[in-house]
Amino acid sequence: MENVADLMAPRLMPELLSAAHAVGQAAESAGVQPFLVGGSVRDVLADCGATAGSEASFDLDIALCGAGFETFDRIAGVTAGRISRRSQFVTAKLQLGDLQIDLAMARAEEYPTPGSLPVVRPGTLHEDLARRDFSINAMAVSLGSDSWGDLVDLHDGVADLQERRLRILHEKSFRDDPTRILRAARYSSRLQLVPAVETLDSLLASVRFIDLVSPARVRNELVRVFLETDPSGAMELLSHWGVLQAIHPCLGFQADAWGRFATEANWLPTHARTSLGYAILSCGISESDAKGLITRLNPGASERRSIEEAVKLGRIPTPELVGSSNSGLARVLDPLSEPAVLGVALVRGGELGCRISYYLRYHRKLRPHLTGDDLIRMGVPKGPAVGEFLKRLRESWLDDEISSTSEELALAESLIRGLSES
Repeated sequence: MENVADLMAPRLMPELLSAAHAVGQAAESAGVQPFLVGGSVRDVLADCGATAGSEASFDLDIALCGAGFETFDRIAGVTAGRISRRSQFVTAKLQLGDLQIDLAMARAEEYPTPGSLPVVRPGTLHEDLARRDFSINAMAVSLGSDSWGDLVDLHDGVADLQERRLRILHEKSFRDDPTRILRAARYSSRLQLVPAVETLDSLLASVRFIDLVSPARVRNELVRVFLETDPSGAMELLSHWGVLQAIHPCLGFQADAWGRFATEANWLPTHARTSLGYAILSCGISESDAKGLITRLNPGASERRSIEEAVKLGRIPTPELVGSSNSGLARVLDPLSEPAVLGVALVRGGELGCRISYYLRYHRKLRPHLTGDDLIRMGVPKGPAVGEFLKRLRESWLDDEISSTSEELALAESLIRGLSES
């Protein structure tokens, strides 16, 4: 059996490695066998082989052979952590300082119907690995004190990583859980893997089952695509395989927009990146299709707003927006969310894309130097007039009618004189 302890130390952050030791020792004291499983094992091995990934998860996903809910509580007590969440599948989140660790009972599972949630029962490590989506995710590393770092690779995951191959473990894998198709796109793009022939055949034959999956599960996997460092490759595969159209017939692949996503969106927080992904998907679709997409995915309020606003902005002809003054463009864009505006800019590109990008960088936050209180002291009556004066001053800055604080003050004084004379 291969031991990969020497690969774990430099690849896992020290706090993760320390947490793995602590949980492993606590699990052994509770009488169960602990194994690191899933993405962290894959990413450790991928980083040291031919398939070094551009992005690694390095979450700790620990399978416990012989565990139950009471085991999670014992581990939390020994490690001075706390259990923050439990599920019906005998899994839990262990909060250990700033780290959140996934604990799970080693289990076997069956899918009663395509796309349904599985029925689980306690299982062996072999059964737990056999239920996983791909061979590259079906490896385990022992966290036991006497076997620390021993690799369990029953499905040739290492060989598949080295040969850049994505392979399911059984022919009904995608039928049982069609969300694995979206994961296939992510892994293929991120790790530069090519689906095995049988895997691709099964994938394409199972796309139709996506319609049976709940909105939450499809939405969650789609969001994970948006959050990739560069989602363009995964989105292209999802389009090529017919997955986007299976989610909703209105969806298509905007190659240029997704190509710009990585450079334009990496500075955005997670929720804004998600909203931006929805905006790109929605730019150019009809209002009725937007309602259908929202019904299918049931996104949160900010994501729903991004869809609706991208549709609204996307329907305005490009010449009309390009021909607007800076203040005119701002009047259209100011009420809209930033992700929706940026999404349309990425889709449209060209002169309009440049103008919108400039607006987002400089004009959206531009405000007059004078404040409402300043204007009131200068003689503007309290109420709506203050807002109108501030708006007029901002538009003058936007349209280069003024370019200094002294010119702004002079304009304000002129407007106030006109107000008093009227």
